[in-house]
Amino acid sequence: RQLRNCHGALPDTAVIVAHFYDIESGRKDLSKRGTGHAHELFQIPIPRDGGIQDLLNEAERPDRRFDVVICEDISRIGRRSYTSTEIEHRLEKAGVMLIAADEPFRLDNSGRRTKTSTQVLTRRVKQGVAEWYVIEMLEKSLQNAMQGA
Repeated sequence: RQLRNCHGALPDTAVIVAHFYDIESGRKDLSKRGTGHAHELFQIPIPRDGGIQDLLNEAERPDRRFDVVICEDISRIGRRSYTSTEIEHRLEKAGVMLIAADEPFRLDNSGRRTKTSTQVLTRRVKQGVAEWYVIEMLEKSLQNAMQGA
């Protein structure tokens, strides 16, 4: 679903050249993400070029294969606002734009995207909602566990 939605949001001239994904908690510290092997437990028919650490490492190389990173939704990058904003910042610092399939964007001829104030506000609200949702679920789970004990 995520890859299909990303393909559907891109213009016909855009090509996805690599696939980076992890099967682990987006709430982990960034330094601990992308090191797991949980993806090996599933038969995922999508090639894997690495995890989030591999994505960030390649983004910072001059010979990287991409200029833009697309995700289905900003919450797929991380379930903590700080972490997803840190990833976005590192990509931008490397000259790689992060876009989300469910956000409005426009790629110019160089494949770059220019952020607008509305896009920044929308993304930050969505990052906050993603973090709130996980914390609320943890609170409810803990409450259920305490009541069941």
